[in-house]
Amino acid sequence: MIFIKLFILGCIGYFLSGLYDVAILYDKSLLKRLTFIGFFITALPYLILPSLVTSPFPLYILLILLPLLLIFTGLLIYSVFIEIRLGAEKHDGLYQKGTYGFSRHPGFLWYTTINCIVTIYFWDIRVLLLCVGLTFCNLCLITIEDCVFFPKMFPEYSAYRKTTPFLFSFHSLFYWRNTR
Repeated sequence: MIFIKLFILGCIGYFLSGLYDVAILYDKSLLKRLTFIGFFITALPYLILPSLVTSPFPLYILLILLPLLLIFTGLLIYSVFIEIRLGAEKHDGLYQKGTYGFSRHPGFLWYTTINCIVTIYFWDIRVLLLCVGLTFCNLCLITIEDCVFFPKMFPEYSAYRKTTPFLFSFHSLFYWRNTR
């Protein structure tokens, strides 16, 4: 039952994150401030997990997985919160460089990798189902953003969609690597 509650908590976070997009679209500053917390609510289930489940693996596995978890968490924070803000200061409109040069939603790639690492570490079917469910919620959010919100927010988004894959392609990764 607690894992269902964690899933619902994550869903609430994604719902608020979607409302945050609506607030940006319609320039509702109070709603933006209230719904921004959704991004942090989505992280709460992961902070609660260690108190519910212990890993069956020895400590050295944690020493391998923890740096990976920190790297991908750093990439997620960078792509979603830092890179766009820094890029928006340099470019008017839609930011299309950096990690957004090889994927329209690089945060989803980092988030999915984090979920894989968490699932491997805890090696528990309940954690697997939770992570799959939260990844699906994230996929739903970015799909709605990609199809509904972003085309309305950014006039150049349809051209960006033609040049940059939704998640990634090997071609875009090699092209991105050669242009950096």
